[in-house]
Amino acid sequence: MRLPHEHLTSQRLRAPLMRSINGIELLNLIRENGPVSRASLAKLSCLSKPTVSSQVETLVSQGWVVELGQGESGSKGGKKPTLIRFNADAGRLFAAEIDSAQLRLAVADLEGRVLDRLTVPIGFNRSAASVLAILRNGLKSLLACHSSVGVQRVISIAAPGRVDVSLGVVLDAGNVFNWHNVPVREQLEADFGVPVFVDNDVKMATLGETQFGVARGEKNVVLVRLDTGIGSGVVSCGKLLPGSHWAAGEIAHMVLDLTQAGADWSARGYLESVVGSDRILAEARAVGCSAVTAVEFMASARTSQGDARRIFDRVVYHLGIAIANMICAYDPSMVVLQGGLLACVEAELRSIIANAIPWETRIVFSGIGGEAVLLGTLVAARTQAYDRISRLFDGTGRPAAPETEIPASSAT
Repeated sequence: MRLPHEHLTSQRLRAPLMRSINGIELLNLIRENGPVSRASLAKLSCLSKPTVSSQVETLVSQGWVVELGQGESGSKGGKKPTLIRFNADAGRLFAAEIDSAQLRLAVADLEGRVLDRLTVPIGFNRSAASVLAILRNGLKSLLACHSSVGVQRVISIAAPGRVDVSLGVVLDAGNVFNWHNVPVREQLEADFGVPVFVDNDVKMATLGETQFGVARGEKNVVLVRLDTGIGSGVVSCGKLLPGSHWAAGEIAHMVLDLTQAGADWSARGYLESVVGSDRILAEARAVGCSAVTAVEFMASARTSQGDARRIFDRVVYHLGIAIANMICAYDPSMVVLQGGLLACVEAELRSIIANAIPWETRIVFSGIGGEAVLLGTLVAARTQAYDRISRLFDGTGRPAAPETEIPASSAT
């Protein structure tokens, strides 16, 4: 991950603007190669030693870079160089995952190293007002524990449902929360005075997989996540797709039965109404099965007959065809599956997909499933923080210092 400078390269390249672009690139090189000397930076950047020295002094004075002391002399001896590195403590990333049962929060430095965690139960009241109140308290606690003057801070939230990322609004989350048009970003920014980024939880899980999981380094990926709800994230040419209505990957609304094409499936969608864990369990109990969880039912129904096997086959067929359709639509190099229900029917899914798709696509189960959303939320926070840092190089040739802290106690 690098600090961007596209906001500058679209302008006329005058001398101060070039100094800003050089400063961003030097900060990137320091991050990627540190600890590093000024002389090494000059070679890496192809800039003159005086230019590098001047830019580095500015970065050090503003707190984005720190000096570590002297390194080793070169093979010919001479003066020992002073080593520098990126100051990961110049910022803090705050991430929160809103799950159906709990909130999971984490704090990381600007390199994404996790420094602290917090888990808070939600309880039975999943209204927006109740959940956001619990979220505020959790963030307030972490902000208070990790506050210092002059630190760049960003909050990133993984929310359920369809999210308007540009506004930070949860448009609808109908399967568990029944939220509609909840202005998460507006409320949290008013509370804390810190930039807030909000996106869908499955899309955050996709970021987590492409940065830390089995899809690391892959440029074309589809992730499918199934629990009470089903959703997917799509990475195409290295970019996470949002969609025109923030609905890219909303496979809950796929209709795979033509007899149901005209039915009203409301916010939940046809596919989710078939394969959601709560719906599987409800169908199982309706035919007399005593399974405690949907995973338990599916595991036992595989070797059953009659109604149980019929439910099993219907769920597996819908999941397999839905994933096959995603492969046809996006042609990923890899499909990542998350969730115990998908793991339970792996063999059947592979068979359906192999029969439906004439080319080979890797089907891989997540190795970080329980952590994927929160890690992806930190990735999103880091992206936002780097963008903000790069915009401090505003074309004047000098970056601004990290923002002045707004006390966490301002939250109510």
